[in-house]
Amino acid sequence: MQVRKIASFVAALLPAVSFATPAASSESLADLGLEELLQVTVVSASRFEQSTTEAPATVTVIGEEELRQRGYRNLAEALVTVPGVYSSNDRTYTYLGVRGLNRPGDYGSRLLLLTDGARRNDPLFDQALFGNESPIEIDWVKRLEFVSGPASAVYGSNALFGTVNTIMLDGGDINGARVTLDAGSFGSKRAGVVAGERLDGDREWFLGVSAYKAEGADLYFPEYDNGVTDGHARGLDGEHYEKAYAKLRFGNWRLTGNFSSRKKDLPTAPYETTFGESGTWARDEYRLLELRYDGDTERGWQPSYRLFTGGYRYDGNYNYTPLSNTRDRAVARWYGGEFHLAYTAIPKHKLMFGVDSQWNWQLEQRYFEVAPYTSILNTNDPSRTISAFVQDEWQFQPDWRLNIGLRHDRTKDFEPETSPRVALIWQATNRLTLKAMGGRAFRVPNAYERFYNDQNVTQAANPNLSPERVSTAELASAYRFGQNGRVGLSLYSSRIQHLIDQTTDASGVSTYTNQAMIRSRGVELDAENHWASGLRLRGSVAWQRSRVEDGTGLVDSPQRMGKLIFGIPLWGGWTASGEMLGVSSRKGVNGPVPGYGIANLAVSTRTDARLGQISLVVNNLGDKHYHDPATASLIQHAIEQDGRQFHVRWTLGL
Repeated sequence: MQVRKIASFVAALLPAVSFATPAASSESLADLGLEELLQVTVVSASRFEQSTTEAPATVTVIGEEELRQRGYRNLAEALVTVPGVYSSNDRTYTYLGVRGLNRPGDYGSRLLLLTDGARRNDPLFDQALFGNESPIEIDWVKRLEFVSGPASAVYGSNALFGTVNTIMLDGGDINGARVTLDAGSFGSKRAGVVAGERLDGDREWFLGVSAYKAEGADLYFPEYDNGVTDGHARGLDGEHYEKAYAKLRFGNWRLTGNFSSRKKDLPTAPYETTFGESGTWARDEYRLLELRYDGDTERGWQPSYRLFTGGYRYDGNYNYTPLSNTRDRAVARWYGGEFHLAYTAIPKHKLMFGVDSQWNWQLEQRYFEVAPYTSILNTNDPSRTISAFVQDEWQFQPDWRLNIGLRHDRTKDFEPETSPRVALIWQATNRLTLKAMGGRAFRVPNAYERFYNDQNVTQAANPNLSPERVSTAELASAYRFGQNGRVGLSLYSSRIQHLIDQTTDASGVSTYTNQAMIRSRGVELDAENHWASGLRLRGSVAWQRSRVEDGTGLVDSPQRMGKLIFGIPLWGGWTASGEMLGVSSRKGVNGPVPGYGIANLAVSTRTDARLGQISLVVNNLGDKHYHDPATASLIQHAIEQDGRQFHVRWTLGL
């Protein structure tokens, strides 16, 4: 199905969803909106719990029922259903774009990834990873919150275009154990266990472990069909990972630990490695240990403390047979703390003060020839950040709220950054909410962008990079209809100054530099409805236009997107669910990349106490051949994505 047809279909569907809602059983029930009936609250927009109508941002929440019913395999597969969000995959990582912005050479550094409100971007590459490489397994997630727009006023660097908060399962959500087994196309196999228990009113534990292995697809790249090789990469797309997550709560204290290790074979021959030969691969390893205290409210004051330490290691092996093998090694280690204080004793105000600090005591980058050992790069550039913020939500009239936030960040080697955010929210009727929002966010250059070089063979360092900044204004409305329906509209405009971008000179050497101003504007329309019969529909259409000052279009920046997500109850307790996703054409580093439309489908049985639940998932149902733009490290015009894939999932409660 062509992109225009998908977008037209979704656009036509939205008003139908809006007006085809069954009548409410009573007037009082009909007056309740979707948020009240489904108790949809978020914590990531303001760092305290509030309804989506009160949040000073446009927020999308994906609940546990949809996460389990759809059979998503990682965070990215769920997040691409959010309005304005899309993905690209270069057979190494999955990158998320938001509102037309997804720069080549960017490892998700302009999105902030949180776990129960705790930062997960590493300090060396600033990575926010959402595919199989993510340290977070989707089976451990209770719900996903996506906050669109700048949030540096709350979180500091990286929160430029969006914030993803994964609300993790607690022991009381399990009270036992469940085992999940997957098997599917390309020799994929996965096993996962989650277990937990609430011991009494203030003690509980949770544990999740998983392991995955896949042989991967055989791929064809016409750029390498040159008489020397036939363009086929066979058996070179393998992947495996192991992940673990544990949480222990005792009273007001919570101890959390997370570990993940993932290795991916690289079939694309990046950095001009030998095509068609094994031995080129990448491995990512994460560690995190966190101790948190959330105090009780006393005389309107509620304190919160957090201490943490983390580690990240990257190994990349590059096969240049028969000459040599070279290896990248990057190691980051950090520790830090947070102190937040909420105050609610002043009528109609919710005040929050906070101090955050992080010391990145090891940011080591090495590049060397393996045998014989020859050092090419060996650098360590520690950094530190100390921040303070204040925020106030003022309900100055029964139907009006003003949310103001201000944060000041001091980062080693850079001038201090001050990030404001303001939102005016009007509950015009019990069904209609209007928001006017504006804010500024920033990102400091990371150690990789500033200091990595391989003696200027493929990449040069630029220690003089400046922070990039984005200013955004947005108008949003949400109208709740019937018992369980909602339709929303957002109009936004952004201005990005000193964008950090990877550029390549005539000799093929790439460098990160600050670019000219970029302007972006767009419209997003979304709607959803849940019927009493169990039918669920959620859809969106988005249009955006992002340009450099001279009028040049951006790479990997689709102008149009259309999405339809559904859940349909079938006979005998079975359920069908899935999505249709349409993305328009994109400009690539090495030329244009056509748009595409794909459909995914999952069919699940009801959960049985003895037999568990079985799900059959078919991704790319129509077996469409489509591509994502290539990154600057590749010579390919575009990267082929997987065709039709099947996987069967069995989940059994113990």
